[in-house]
Amino acid sequence: MTAPAINPTSAEGWRGSRGEAWLAALDGYETMLRALGEALLERATLLPGQSVLDIGCGGGWTSREAARMVGAQGEVHGIDIAPMLIDEARARAAQITHLAFHCADAASDPLPIELADRMISRLGVMFFADPPSAFARLRNLLKSGGQLDWAVWAPAADNPWMGGVRPIVERHVTLPPLAPDAPGPFSLAEPAKVQSALLDAGFGAIDIAEWRGTIAPGGHHDPEMAADFALTSFSFGPPFDYAEPKVRERIRHDLVEFFASHLADGQLAIPARAWLVRAVIS
Repeated sequence: MTAPAINPTSAEGWRGSRGEAWLAALDGYETMLRALGEALLERATLLPGQSVLDIGCGGGWTSREAARMVGAQGEVHGIDIAPMLIDEARARAAQITHLAFHCADAASDPLPIELADRMISRLGVMFFADPPSAFARLRNLLKSGGQLDWAVWAPAADNPWMGGVRPIVERHVTLPPLAPDAPGPFSLAEPAKVQSALLDAGFGAIDIAEWRGTIAPGGHHDPEMAADFALTSFSFGPPFDYAEPKVRERIRHDLVEFFASHLADGQLAIPARAWLVRAVIS
């Protein structure tokens, strides 16, 4: 009997091949997501001296920025389930003494940290297998009156940088259907679902604002380079990973055409939409 395929964006996937793929493309992802990260941190308005948790910190860009905002009198703890990303985050922040990183599942693993004033996450909370349970656990990591600020993707239809790419791949290979409640980039795309889970977890004063911007995959404005980034860095699963070279070349051709259709004045600008979620412990 063949073992079931691993969801590449599940906890197991992030500890393994998905984490490795993200690490290999880390600088491209950071360039691609910088505008959203900046919007998240501007809205969060972290203050000097505060203690901050960064959930799903990846390579640590948001953690380093948070450490700059709270200053040496504050402290920041970045948490991620992928050991290779935590290793890289530590290497990139070696000189920041009030910043520490922890390889852990924030939804379940014990953490050697005090309760925090604030919690941030840039796209790190969409991958919990059981969001209501995870959110309740995250609530217990904050002080009374503590506040969270998260960024999560809006629906795939509003994010053609990915939502428009998957159908192109599906023209050539059969991909597993996307279960709406499975861990993945669009699992929290509906604000009502996010609000309900946060209320159940004991948060209040929930405020969800829209962010709109544009994305160039990997930060590349050349459609061919953007297509290569998508092919090597996005997660489509084994049917794509093991496709024959000729099939992959046809996919690449179609992706280049798709990305070229989003060029404006030599810049690749594919529409992107996200939610900036704020809540406090009620």
